[in-house]
Amino acid sequence: MADLASKIKGTVLTAKDGDAYTAAIRRHSDLSILPARLVVQPAAYEDIPAVLAYATSQTPPLEIAVKGGGVHSSTWASSDRGVVIDLSKLNRVTLAEDKQSIAVQGGALWGDVYEVTAKAHVDVVGSPLWFVGVGGFTLGGGYGPLSGEHGLAIDNLFSATVVLADGRIVKASKDEEPDLFWAIRGGGGQFGIVVEFVFKTHPYAGPYGSGIIAYPGTEFENVLRIIQEWKATHTPAERFTLNFSRPAPHFKPSIALLPTVFHDTDGARSKTVLAPFREGPIKPAFEKIATATEFLTLSHAADASLASAPRRLAIRGTFFSDFYPELLAAVWAKWVAFTDSSEDVRGCGVLWDLTSPARLVEVGVDETALKVREPHYWMAVQGRSTTDASVAAARAFAAEIVQLVREKNAELSGRDLGWFVNMSQGDEKPEDVFGDHLPRLRRIKAKYDPKKVWSKGFVIEPLFE
Repeated sequence: MADLASKIKGTVLTAKDGDAYTAAIRRHSDLSILPARLVVQPAAYEDIPAVLAYATSQTPPLEIAVKGGGVHSSTWASSDRGVVIDLSKLNRVTLAEDKQSIAVQGGALWGDVYEVTAKAHVDVVGSPLWFVGVGGFTLGGGYGPLSGEHGLAIDNLFSATVVLADGRIVKASKDEEPDLFWAIRGGGGQFGIVVEFVFKTHPYAGPYGSGIIAYPGTEFENVLRIIQEWKATHTPAERFTLNFSRPAPHFKPSIALLPTVFHDTDGARSKTVLAPFREGPIKPAFEKIATATEFLTLSHAADASLASAPRRLAIRGTFFSDFYPELLAAVWAKWVAFTDSSEDVRGCGVLWDLTSPARLVEVGVDETALKVREPHYWMAVQGRSTTDASVAAARAFAAEIVQLVREKNAELSGRDLGWFVNMSQGDEKPEDVFGDHLPRLRRIKAKYDPKKVWSKGFVIEPLFE
């Protein structure tokens, strides 16, 4: 270890480093924490090849995990007695002089990006939450609030700088290492460590109307009817997240809409666009809509609620074709029953993202590794538990609900959309995650990582021909 520390500019941490080590292995979910033998925080791209050489030269070789934001609720960014490459020091964000692109290092969080874009009055397709890592979010596709107007994050990626398993540092784009560039746009983190992304920027989309519109669970069917009517006229310039939750102090089933309305000068668009939910046949139990001038502010909107949420968290999610009332009703019934069963799991929630798919379908299904390019949305189940004893039940609930969504959606739409890699846990079938792209991804894995140095995440087996 001392030899490794002498070869890099960054920091090497072990359990002997106390609080610094504890902070370095901390994750968004307490279920994602593992006791790494070493946590290495590179300060330069050139540090990473030395770490790879150290880990792979041990007998037996040490497992290597890569941590960007550390938000995924699996243990993909952690390692039990292996090496964690923690990219947190590589978080620089640089806007091009012409403001047409932005270079983001692989350890940056979306909050780091939004601080720069807010000052420059431009926007970029990114996560709705500031603490999400740019890397994992993007490699899985990158579904963001601005995707309705500008497509996915991978559709706005000009190039990437990648550290390969053999220690080489290469640039990937449509013209350089095109196979690698194809694979990292939707294929996950199986092909190298992306230490820099260069994204396309877009004109300022604000002001942004946002907030909450909440109804008691007794209005569930009425809310679904309004959603169906609203969908018929909504545009890419407005979207919402629909949440099933039990808010304090009464913890009764509740339906909450968390809208985002772009180009909302003086709140005028919010008033018009959200009128069916605020002034229609049913009235919200609670509502608060305000206008923000920068996306950075929006990305912190959930801070208060997340601060008090149980930290034993297992998330699963999947794609669905439309907001079918039968689909949502089936999930609602199971969610109400499960969260009624014990106080320990009433923090479990279900969220459904309604962002227009109009732009994501403009990209051909074979242009990137993302397997789904027909109109679709995504949903997630947050399996939260307050005790160790209830963790297994929360995990099982999350797995049951996403399986229900997949099967019910296939029944209603005639299309099996499989699983969403960023919401998977690793026990899914690879063909269900990557679809018809799996054989090509396996061949690219064999080319860039034949020895499976990248063995964390949704592992792709190399295919040698």
